[in-house]
Amino acid sequence: MFKNLNPGALGHKLTFEQTCAFAKQYNFAGVDLDIGFLSDLTKTQSLQAAKDWLAATGLKVGAIGLNVAWRDWDNDRAYASSLPKFIEETALAAEFGCARCTTWVMPRSDTHTFQQHFKLAADRLKPVAEILKSYGMWLGLEFVGPATLRQGHKYDFVHTMDGMRAFGAAIGTGNVGLLLDCFHWHTAHGTISDIESLPAEEVVYVHVNDGKPGRSADEQIDNERDMVGATGVVDIAGFYGALRKISYAGPVTVEPFSAEIRNMTPEQAIAITSAALDKTLG
Repeated sequence: MFKNLNPGALGHKLTFEQTCAFAKQYNFAGVDLDIGFLSDLTKTQSLQAAKDWLAATGLKVGAIGLNVAWRDWDNDRAYASSLPKFIEETALAAEFGCARCTTWVMPRSDTHTFQQHFKLAADRLKPVAEILKSYGMWLGLEFVGPATLRQGHKYDFVHTMDGMRAFGAAIGTGNVGLLLDCFHWHTAHGTISDIESLPAEEVVYVHVNDGKPGRSADEQIDNERDMVGATGVVDIAGFYGALRKISYAGPVTVEPFSAEIRNMTPEQAIAITSAALDKTLG
């Protein structure tokens, strides 16, 4: 596992140059790619110049986000028109050694039954996974665990690790795994043995954070979390221990959804994040 920085996950917007500089300053090993920056550098200089620039940072490559309009079920045109650019971005990301692409899956619907939602999502994500596979990349799907996010909505959808693994298997391309977030693992009542049963390659990417004290797993709220290790609600030692047992070697990125961290300066937020990862990762 390696410390990975994504300022957007902390609620801050930085240029890729600033992100890489802060990552080096605060001892992160990797960063998620800013494809827009690297594309511009490739166009204004050359692909090799862009590769040299990234190599000079000494940072590992984390992931790219899935920039495809796949959730708008009633707009096939928007989905189809977003694929060509995604192919370009994937090809470029692969040139920089990126092997991971991630997205989250909404665990509810007011318009589609579970079965309808399953088919729609699988039909949209299968071509995406096939594109990624052609470039040697994995798709990491994040299940979203909190019961509070499903309450008041007509239909549930996948919101557990096993459910997402089944969904990935149904896509059937062999390169779909998990974006495993310890908060969602906790709120979905996951266990250490659940993680220990995973093949390492199925864990594509990892988010860490903590829950709010005084709330049960079913009372946790998706966008109200805390810095990893801050409250002890999530068993982060057990979570990391299980990942080590299966030899997970990928990025670990903090995503705290914390107003306090958003209200800090970017540098303060990054410094605190680095210290929290050092303390919990060991």
